[in-house]
Amino acid sequence: MFDDDWAASQFIYPRADSSSASIASTTSRPPITLLVMAVGDNIIFDPSKEELAVADCALAVSVGEGIDDDAKTAMDIDADTKSDARVLRLLSVRTIDPPSRLTAPGVPNAVNAAAWGQGGNGNAAKEMGLRAAETGDVEGVWKAPRGGSKIGIINTMVEKILEKGGVADEVLEGLDGVELA
Repeated sequence: MFDDDWAASQFIYPRADSSSASIASTTSRPPITLLVMAVGDNIIFDPSKEELAVADCALAVSVGEGIDDDAKTAMDIDADTKSDARVLRLLSVRTIDPPSRLTAPGVPNAVNAAAWGQGGNGNAAKEMGLRAAETGDVEGVWKAPRGGSKIGIINTMVEKILEKGGVADEVLEGLDGVELA
């Protein structure tokens, strides 16, 4: 029979008690997912929608806490040397198409069916200027990015999340401070 009493329910993830707080805390937390983006060589964590609009690359990185392999084989004598550092596991990296990638690049008038038949009126200089703005690099004109993200940038983004004292550590420390009633 179904019991909808919240007080009688079991937790999906076991809660830490005072005797085994360090072991339970490393196994009891659900994974977190962080939104990270890059524009050029700049990496931004938890970007706003305005920042995402110009992103070259956006990732959703899921990180979980793992059990230290040394903790499984540790003896009582090793208790003094045990560090309180978290062991983070990379669970997934998902790419997200930022709005800048969803914007279609400019189409030159030479191949645009809507502009056919309009080029013979003697405005060759004007047409060349428009074509340069659509296909070339023109200062002050935004152009949709083409091609994929650089592997080095993606690698750096993941490293900054997983490094000791990195973004994932800061987020998990903040979550440790949240008191559940």
